[in-house]
Amino acid sequence: MSSTLSTDQPQPIPPLLKARWFWLALIGLVLVLGSGWIVFSRTLLGGTASSGEAGALEPAPIKGHPAPDFALPTLAGETVRLSDFKGKPVLVNFWATWCGPCRAEFPDLQKAAVDNAGTLVIIGINNTTTDQKDQIPAFLDEFGITFPIVLDETGDTAKAYNILGLPTSIFIDRNGNVNEIFTGPINKAYIEAKLSEL
Repeated sequence: MSSTLSTDQPQPIPPLLKARWFWLALIGLVLVLGSGWIVFSRTLLGGTASSGEAGALEPAPIKGHPAPDFALPTLAGETVRLSDFKGKPVLVNFWATWCGPCRAEFPDLQKAAVDNAGTLVIIGINNTTTDQKDQIPAFLDEFGITFPIVLDETGDTAKAYNILGLPTSIFIDRNGNVNEIFTGPINKAYIEAKLSEL
């Protein structure tokens, strides 16, 4: 009897090696999807994946530095300028009607606007490049929105603020400087807590 191993049968792969390949593949997939999402979001929101150098993202507004000014139309055709509110704290909120988290935060934005009228200006910037303009009035009526809503029809304002996802809120102090960039749905308690810093 021979004690040699038969080469006819495939050898099983050790479980540790299987697990290692699984985790390496998973990490690679996450990196590829994450990178793709950043490029896709950037392009979707009216910007480009790069500026000047290959792969370089435009810098976001910096805390303590002036917020980029804008002059954008309302649905009624009036123009709203950020610079008109210098001397008052401002919350600029980027949103779209199709955005679930935007829908979730809008009741809190409206309550904060009403409860802090005279001390806080809230401006909603609709990301019109990815939205359907005809759906905006019904969305605003659903939540009884009374704060100014403007349309970023070219995507230039989202690009100036380096908006990579919705919703995104920018807190701007009385001097017109960026205080905080908040990504994701925001609530009234957080907004009111920030007022003392603005």
